[in-house]
Amino acid sequence: MVSPGDLRTQVLALLDASSQGPIREEQWQRLGAQALPVLNALVMDNSVGPSRRSRAIASLALVDPTQGARSIQEVLDDTRAPADVRASAAQALAQCMGVEAIGILAPRLSDHEDPVREAVALTLGRLGGQQARQVLEERLPVEERPLVREALQRGLTLTEP
Repeated sequence: MVSPGDLRTQVLALLDASSQGPIREEQWQRLGAQALPVLNALVMDNSVGPSRRSRAIASLALVDPTQGARSIQEVLDDTRAPADVRASAAQALAQCMGVEAIGILAPRLSDHEDPVREAVALTLGRLGGQQARQVLEERLPVEERPLVREALQRGLTLTEP
């Protein structure tokens, strides 16, 4: 067991290292479930920069996908959180839940923030399947923003077999 101060230091070090390259899953798994409260606190702390919060969200999916999914969904639902943090939450939720995330992500295609809608469209496309395709097809005719429309079209392309 690592002391809380040491654990926070280790979590911050891994988050900062992940800004330099891909997040290493085995490093997070070595810290295990004890890292979850630290990551949750960082994700929910508005004084933490959006980039670090986004990396913390992605890390929740690596440490413990089952428990992490709840925290990630809370961030996705928090309209006060920065749009890029919520966009990261959409991607991380899909990583945790796979195709089961489609039902949670689909309503976010109507989110008031363009970056969230873009991330959700691409994430749904990566998840693939008929359900994701249908959700993307239904949103495309009503989406007014060009960048989001483009993301919806890319998502549809990704769902191709």
